[in-house]
Amino acid sequence: MAVPAGQRAQITLADGTKVWLNANSKLVYPTSFKKGIRQVELDGEAYFEVAKDSLNRFVVQAGDLAVEALGTSFNVKAYEEDNQAVVTLFQGKVKTSVGRDEAFLLPDQAVTYLKNTGQLKKSTLNDAYRACLWRNNELAFNDEALSEIAVLLNRMYNIQVVFKSEKVKALRF
Repeated sequence: MAVPAGQRAQITLADGTKVWLNANSKLVYPTSFKKGIRQVELDGEAYFEVAKDSLNRFVVQAGDLAVEALGTSFNVKAYEEDNQAVVTLFQGKVKTSVGRDEAFLLPDQAVTYLKNTGQLKKSTLNDAYRACLWRNNELAFNDEALSEIAVLLNRMYNIQVVFKSEKVKALRF
């Protein structure tokens, strides 16, 4: 399923897992899952409420980053063109991995995968809820450069922000 810029979508997978896709995102999934593993592929951003099934692992593959969930809700932001991917956990537990490097998350924790170094960086968040505000068409920024905000606006509203001054791009909001 592909969601164009400026739109969002919600689907329920064959196992009962609910997925909300953000603008300019693509989710590849089978009509029915193989025994032992429920695997989907993501390019973009999605919020998952994973149906519990202790016999069949649920894995989101986002480029090199793999996220394995055990009956949980989490957000994955992994646009192919971005320099990093971020997984934020809201409920349950997830395991993130890139190659042999892995990190386990508990609620209100996030892991950032830095694509240029292949490194996973884990952090605890005071404002984890902000990672899924997009589901309600809301935005919140904390000391972010206007150039990064423009990328978000381009995806969410299918607009093109043009800067006539390089200095303006660095302003923080």
